[in-house]
Amino acid sequence: MSNQDQLSTLVTAFEHWRSKRNGRQVPTPSTLREQAVELLNHYSSSQITTALRISGSQLKQWRNSVVPDEEKSQFVHLPLSTSPTQPSVKVELCFASGDQMHLSGLVDSDMLASLIGAMRS
Repeated sequence: MSNQDQLSTLVTAFEHWRSKRNGRQVPTPSTLREQAVELLNHYSSSQITTALRISGSQLKQWRNSVVPDEEKSQFVHLPLSTSPTQPSVKVELCFASGDQMHLSGLVDSDMLASLIGAMRS
């Protein structure tokens, strides 16, 4: 199947799903999300978002969620704190995606800067 056929087929699939869903709050099926992400190998994100009538942030979120598990890093390596005067803390973050992050021990400004940088990536 040519790239143009894949895009046209996915446009049709999105239109069919939209016509059958029960309300606007129904999440997009994972198969449609995965197919949209696959098109990034052949089209720009703006071409895909325009054709499928989705937002750029949706496509980016889908792309990040379908990255194979072996490519996702489960740990963020932070610098060790050497200051004995820093307080010990325990932080647990639960994200809407279901991901969780646990942080405990001594925390200093270098560690916080590394953590914030890792969360942005």
